[in-house]
Amino acid sequence: MCADCDIPLVPEYETAMAVEVPAAPADPGDPDKDPFCGFWKGDDGRLHAEITSVLDSARIPHKTVRRQDHLFNLTNYPAFQIGVPFSLYERAELAVKEAFDLDASDAEAVQSLTAPRLFDDIHRGIRKLPEMLSPSGDEAIPGPPRAGHGSSWLLEDATVAVWLGDDSWLRDMLTGSLNENGIHCRPEITGKNATIFVLPDDETRAREIVREVCEARPPLED
Repeated sequence: MCADCDIPLVPEYETAMAVEVPAAPADPGDPDKDPFCGFWKGDDGRLHAEITSVLDSARIPHKTVRRQDHLFNLTNYPAFQIGVPFSLYERAELAVKEAFDLDASDAEAVQSLTAPRLFDDIHRGIRKLPEMLSPSGDEAIPGPPRAGHGSSWLLEDATVAVWLGDDSWLRDMLTGSLNENGIHCRPEITGKNATIFVLPDDETRAREIVREVCEARPPLED
């Protein structure tokens, strides 16, 4: 300003510079500044629990999305999906890689992680049962409902009905029991009912076997 006429001689400048206050750091998981992002997804409940335990130990916040309808969306959605704050993703990745002894340079190591076996899976090496549990081919075993039809007797010769009912489970059991005792039989199914026929010469013994099975009683004493 001119000291005599008070006229401005130069443009007016602010003497105080504005001080910029730094913004407060975003809280981990802040949906606007530090949202959760996908970290791991899979269907193994035990592996999910182990990963979340590692994150808890490292004090890394995390959230899990559980798909309750997983049984109906097997190919669309994983059963579990873990999310961590974006700012802590690398820290979470490092913690999991160290805990599971994964390759630190592998970017897909966490997602390709699989749960360790609780014990050696030795049953995969067993291709057949031990000899004591594997019956030989010529051992007499009750066969299916039509077992024994390959012998010399004819189906039409079985004309005596010894059982009639609609229980398919009981029908098969009776047929197997008769075959096991050397009695040829012919089950005939009509609608929901079935009838078991035997040879006339086997009628007495067959009826006794049917009675034993149906009534769960021991054989009659001679």
